[in-house]
Amino acid sequence: MQDIIKNYEDNGFVIIKNLFTKEDVNRFAKIARSYDSKTTTNENITYFSALIRLLDPRHYKQHSKWLSPNYIKDSIFLINRKNTDPFKSILKQFGFTGLNAINRIDSYISYKSDEDITEWHSDQAFGGATHPAEFFGGTSGTMSVTNLNKVFVHITKVNYQNGCFSYLPKSQKINLAVRSLINEGLIKYKPILLLEDMIRLVENEYSDALKTKCSEDEINFFLRNGKEALSSDKNFVLECEPGDAVIFNDLGFHKGTAPAKSDRIIFRYWC
Repeated sequence: MQDIIKNYEDNGFVIIKNLFTKEDVNRFAKIARSYDSKTTTNENITYFSALIRLLDPRHYKQHSKWLSPNYIKDSIFLINRKNTDPFKSILKQFGFTGLNAINRIDSYISYKSDEDITEWHSDQAFGGATHPAEFFGGTSGTMSVTNLNKVFVHITKVNYQNGCFSYLPKSQKINLAVRSLINEGLIKYKPILLLEDMIRLVENEYSDALKTKCSEDEINFFLRNGKEALSSDKNFVLECEPGDAVIFNDLGFHKGTAPAKSDRIIFRYWC
C-alpha cells in the first residue's frame, strides 16, 4: 500500500486493479444506462453521495430529474461500495475518511466516436478565464492549491485509441507551483486550462519565477513530456479493465481519448 501512496504523490495518479468485482461492475453498468437519456454523450448523472443526504430535503432538488424509489435504491448501492474492500482500505490509506470522505458520486457514458472526450487540460482552471477572481465569490481571488482527488472507476474496458484516460506524470507539481506563485503575486494569472497554455507560459512568462519552486529537471521533464503528449498520447494512456480505477490529482494535466471501438462508461467518486 505504501507503494501506491508513493506513486500517487510522485506521479499524480495511481491505478488500482480490481477495485470492484464483476458483479458490482454489472450493477454499475445497469445503473448508468438506466438514467442516461441516450441522446447526449457524456451526460452527467449525479447520485446521492452519503446516506445522511437522503434525510436532508435540501439535497433533493439537484436529484429531482431522476428521483424515484429505484434511484434511491441505486444511490444506496453506490454509497455502500465505499464500505467494501479494497475500496474502504484504500480510502483510509489516502486519508479520505468521515461523512465527507466521498462528496460526490456521478457517472457518464461516452458513446462510440472518433472524437476525443476531452483535450489535455487541468481541472479547476476556470475555463481559461482571464479574471479568475470572478470565480471566488468576491474573495481575494487567490487560486486553490488544494487538489481535488477523483476515483475514476472504469465499467468498460479501455485501451489505447479506445477511451483511455491519459495523465501527464508529475504535471500536478508544475501546476501547484504556478498557483503558489500567482498567490504570492510573483506572476500574473494567465489562462491555464489547456496543456498548451501551460507549456507556453512555462517556457516564457513564468520561466524565471518557476525556477524558484521547481528544479530544472522537473521543468524540463514537464516540457518534454507535455510536447510529446500534444503530438501523441500513446505513452500516457492508462489502460484498464472493467472494475479497475484510477485515483488522480485533478490539478495534473489529463485527457479522455476517443472511444473509437465501443462506448465508455465511467463512475467517479470525488474525494
